[in-house]
Amino acid sequence: MAMELVMELLGERDTRVLKTVVAQYIVTGEPVGSRMVAKISGLNLSSASIRNLMMDLEERGYVQQPHTSAGRLPTPKGFRYYVDHILPVQELGASVQQKIQAAFSPSSSEPQDLFRQASRVLSAVSGHPALVLAPRPQGMRLKHVQFIGLSSDGILTILVSQDDQVQTRFVRGDARYSQDLLDRFSHYLNELCQNLTLGESRQKILAQMEEEKNLFDQMISQALSLSRQALQSDERDEEEELYIEGTSQILDYREFAEDVAKMRTMFQAFEEKHRLITLLDRTLAAQGVQIIISPSEHFPEMQLSLVASSYGALHSPLGCLGIIGPMRMDYARLVPIVRYTAAMVTNLLNQRQS
Repeated sequence: MAMELVMELLGERDTRVLKTVVAQYIVTGEPVGSRMVAKISGLNLSSASIRNLMMDLEERGYVQQPHTSAGRLPTPKGFRYYVDHILPVQELGASVQQKIQAAFSPSSSEPQDLFRQASRVLSAVSGHPALVLAPRPQGMRLKHVQFIGLSSDGILTILVSQDDQVQTRFVRGDARYSQDLLDRFSHYLNELCQNLTLGESRQKILAQMEEEKNLFDQMISQALSLSRQALQSDERDEEEELYIEGTSQILDYREFAEDVAKMRTMFQAFEEKHRLITLLDRTLAAQGVQIIISPSEHFPEMQLSLVASSYGALHSPLGCLGIIGPMRMDYARLVPIVRYTAAMVTNLLNQRQS
C-alpha cells in the first residue's frame, strides 16, 4: 500500500503507543496525552513509562508535541508507518456494498455519466470529497478505425475505443482517395493497431513506416501516411477530465473550517484541478489501493492525504478514483470503500465492452 521507502520496524510497545496515538487523533483531532495512552493502549504501563516511550517516538520523528504542555500528534512519518504496518484490514459491510451497488443502478450507457455516478457515491458513502479521473483520450484502446471520404478535400476519421467511446477527426490533404481505397486503408490499420492505445498506435505506425520505406507497396505507404496524420496528437489528447463531488465536506474537519487560508487553498485546488490530477497520477500505475500521506510538493500549505485506486484492466489501468481529506482520515474505513467502488467501475466498464 505504501509508495515510499520502507521504514525501520518498531518494537511491540512503540507500535502499541503509536497505534493508540493515531487512533485517538483520528477521532478527536486533539493532541493525545500519556495518561490517555496508558489507559487505553492495554500496555499496563504507568503514565511516566508511556511518556518516555512517546518522547522516544518523537525523537525518531513519528510524533510531535505542538507545545510543551500538550500531548503528542502523529507526524506524516507516523501516519505513514501506521498505514503500512498497523492499519487493520477491514472488509466492507454488506449494507455499504448494497448502497454502492444501488447508486450505480441503473448503470449509465455513457462513460461520463458513470464517472459522475462514481464520484457521487464515493463522496456520499465516505463523507469526504471524492475525485474520479476519467481515462485520457490518448489512452483509449482502439476497437475500430474507419476512414470516410468527404466531398471537400478531406477525410473524416472515426475512432472507436474498446469501451465504445467515439472520436472523430478531420484530415485535410492534397491527395484524393476513392472510398474503396479508404476502406482498404481502414482494414489495414485495424489489423495493425487493434487494441493498442492512440499513443501506441502512433509509435507502431512510425516504426512501420521506417520498415516499409524501402518497399514499393504504394497502398501500404499511403495507408501509413494517412494514419499517421489521423492519429497525431491534437488538443484533445491533452484534455483530462476530473470529476469532483462533495467539496463542502472538507469543512466537517475543524482544522479546515477554522482556518481561512487552508480553506481558500483547498477550494482553489478544487477549481484549478491540475494539482489534484498530478496527485492522482501517482496512483495510476500502481495496483490496489494507495495511500499518499501529506504530499507537501503538491499541497505545501496543509496536511492532506489521498486514498485512491486505479480502475480498468489489471495491467492497463484506464483512470483512477479516490478520496481526499485531512491526514487524520479514518483509513481503515475508507480503504475498503475505495477498493469496492473501483472494482464496481471496472466491472461496469467491462460489461459495456462485452
